[in-house]
Amino acid sequence: MKKMLLGTVAAIALAAPASAADLAARPYTKAPMVAPAPIYTWTGFYAGIQGGGGWGRSNETFFGAPNTAIFAGTQNYDTSGGFVGGVFGYNWQSGPVVFGIEGDYHWADISGRSAQINLGVGDTYFTKIRGFGDIKGRLGYSTGPALWFVSGGAAVGDIQHRYDGVPGNVFVQNDTRWGWTVGAGAEYMFAPSWSAKVEYNYIDFGRSTIQYTAVPTNRSEWTDTVHTLKAGVNYHFNWGGPVVAKY
Repeated sequence: MKKMLLGTVAAIALAAPASAADLAARPYTKAPMVAPAPIYTWTGFYAGIQGGGGWGRSNETFFGAPNTAIFAGTQNYDTSGGFVGGVFGYNWQSGPVVFGIEGDYHWADISGRSAQINLGVGDTYFTKIRGFGDIKGRLGYSTGPALWFVSGGAAVGDIQHRYDGVPGNVFVQNDTRWGWTVGAGAEYMFAPSWSAKVEYNYIDFGRSTIQYTAVPTNRSEWTDTVHTLKAGVNYHFNWGGPVVAKY
């Protein structure tokens, strides 16, 4: 019996290496490829739409006479309203630094009215910014889909100033004024070729004048400034989405 058992164990031991040798080799499995992180670039042309609100100050100075208890010929008053318009520009990116030039124009209704000028008459001054735009440079910083920037340049405004007196005594001046602007904002690429932005700008439109009569001192001068807060969407024509490394 013992001889039979030992023979069986020996046979199994001899057969085991052969059986292992008959097994197929374990197939080689390649590790899954990890997609490289996209590399964003802001270089290229873009255009978009934008809109928002503005609030500012219209500072009027009357040169014909000083203010008294019954006459307030010189006044400062607030303006406010909304606007909508378009924008176009071009960016160059070098490392994380983005340089750009941009132009925009907006149709606006930003207006305000003074207090009464002559006591008991009900006459007032009126200011309306009917449109404005700018041509400015931009300097930004970006390491991906987000861009933070500052901007500054020349601004232009289509501005109406008016003296509303008694019927038949109304003086109107419509003027295109050049001034300057500075601002800052942020922009984010939310999809291939598309970005959204928010931006703040301060605009100074310079000086405007109404001459009431042939007397040189019988005139009013205005200086108009406005703060704007806008949001918009831009389309980047030759961006094409994030650059992905190829193998």
